[in-house]
Amino acid sequence: MAITPNPSVEQYNKTALRGVTRGGTFPNVGQAPIDEAIMVNAAATTSGILELSVGTGVTTFTISGSNGTATTTLTGTSTGTQVSGLIAALAAGPLSGQTFYVNAGGANYLYNTTTSIIIPSGAYLTVVSGTGAVPTLTAFTLSGSLGTTYPNYVGTPNATPNWVDDATVHAYQVGFNGQLVVNNNGTLSGANVVQTQVRQIRTGGGPDAGSQTELYNGYFASYSGNLYQTGQKRTYRQQG
Repeated sequence: MAITPNPSVEQYNKTALRGVTRGGTFPNVGQAPIDEAIMVNAAATTSGILELSVGTGVTTFTISGSNGTATTTLTGTSTGTQVSGLIAALAAGPLSGQTFYVNAGGANYLYNTTTSIIIPSGAYLTVVSGTGAVPTLTAFTLSGSLGTTYPNYVGTPNATPNWVDDATVHAYQVGFNGQLVVNNNGTLSGANVVQTQVRQIRTGGGPDAGSQTELYNGYFASYSGNLYQTGQKRTYRQQG
């Protein structure tokens, strides 16, 4: 399987996916922990991960789903419906008989929260009515295919995805003085792509607004070149 180097897209997707699933295998109220593979596959499925955003206004709302059954009325206030109540309502109505997952992070009530609802392929949910600040359901989508973000998962060697992968990307191998490693005929192919660690360096600028993770394409080549310019060839010294 040919692998296209994809640093910026891969980092963006993995960061976004971790954000909507609250980082991985967290026990959910009334449910078992979510497996990484379930979340990765759900992200690559149309409407596989739905984000239920409930505001701070006093609101009641109803959710309908793929089996045509609406939930009981839910209340999105600090003294209203708990996350466990949402799970129970979905299981008894729109998603009855189906395996699904709900993750609201550390939230207890549906108040000023964004809750991830992971639903099976072919299922759907929608907010059909409400009063006050009506909540919204938004589908999470990857930028590109699943293979773009997790090429080892869908291709060779078919490794199970895990959150350690979030700290790595697939890019062309960088050799001496920041030059790309090419084939004997001077071309680049999937054979030149390696999975490599993402450097966590605060840049103070760029498309990531100075966050810990750099998003520039060509970042690895630039950083490798800087090692030779500064003499810092032993990169483990910078990992502390």
